Amino acid sequence: MNITRRQTLAGATALAGTAIGAEQAAAQSALNVGFILIGPVGDFGWSTMHDVGRRRMESVLGNRVTSTQVEAVAPPDFDRVATQLVRTGCRLIFTTSFSYFAPTQRVAAANPNVMWESATGTATAANLAIYNARFYEGRYVQGVIAARKSRSKVIGYVASFPVPEVIHAINTVMRGAWSVDPSIRVRVVWISAWFNPGREADAARALIDQGCDVICQHTDSPAPLQLAEQRGNVFGFGQASDMTRFAPRAHLTSSINSWGDYYVSRARAVLDGSWRPADTWGGLGSGMFSLAAFTNMTPEEVSEATRIRDALAAGTLHPFDGPITRADGTLVIPAGQRLTDDQIRAQNYFYQGIDVAMP
Repeated sequence: MNITRRQTLAGATALAGTAIGAEQAAAQSALNVGFILIGPVGDFGWSTMHDVGRRRMESVLGNRVTSTQVEAVAPPDFDRVATQLVRTGCRLIFTTSFSYFAPTQRVAAANPNVMWESATGTATAANLAIYNARFYEGRYVQGVIAARKSRSKVIGYVASFPVPEVIHAINTVMRGAWSVDPSIRVRVVWISAWFNPGREADAARALIDQGCDVICQHTDSPAPLQLAEQRGNVFGFGQASDMTRFAPRAHLTSSINSWGDYYVSRARAVLDGSWRPADTWGGLGSGMFSLAAFTNMTPEEVSEATRIRDALAAGTLHPFDGPITRADGTLVIPAGQRLTDDQIRAQNYFYQGIDVAMP
């Protein structure tokens, strides 16, 4: 019996060794995917949803992938962090902010054997893809809702940086609002940060004090929405995730970012050798983002917002159809024409009706 037991233990040890060896081999052959986040995972917005997407990638692909994530990376630290990810074996790296785009181009050129994916970038390269969602479609819906809810006829916008993505988002809110009421105005306060709850709240406070009774935001924390809740008789929209719980009486809807399926597909493409540089820009109909339930709205307002959302998703409504006129009165395009994607992504001007100064 003792001999048999020893043989059994030896066999079990051999099997365990084989299993461990197989696990180690799988780990060594797994694709290590890097993520560089502009904010903390707990921002409840942009970076939170990239982390949700990363975890979905791991769940779907299992032991075929591992991931290394670095959060709250300031742009001056980007090169150091990106280089360290390359050195630790990452073969696919997602850089998740427009603030990282120029450095991503530079580091990608220096590391041609690594595949790079830049969120909200504007150009591809041999080993660099760009991806984003057409969040401006959600902004258009927000503009329509804001025009219905505002009593002062002045919408506030808490903005991060004057980059094209933020500029065309502000313009689209204006476009949606004017489709309801051409007397609406949009007032903008810049905070020069993507995530800074204190500054975000201060900006929302300043806008409300100036008469804005609906607050939009292109920043990542729920602070502007929470302030709207505190002030009362002010409404707001969430950013990147469903922020209903932060302002149950003030929240109207939120744009919800959904990166998981994209991360799964791009990691899978590296694994099977089909990865190619691509320019992905998905709208409401793509699944890359959605709108949270409409709250604190009348049935008629919900019906209108739903109709507009569905038309945008179906491609029967286009926020950048002409005529489009700059704030100085210059005609951009006449009726019957539509801005191209490149023209949208290069916007450096504001529409009429927007009260804004560059920081």
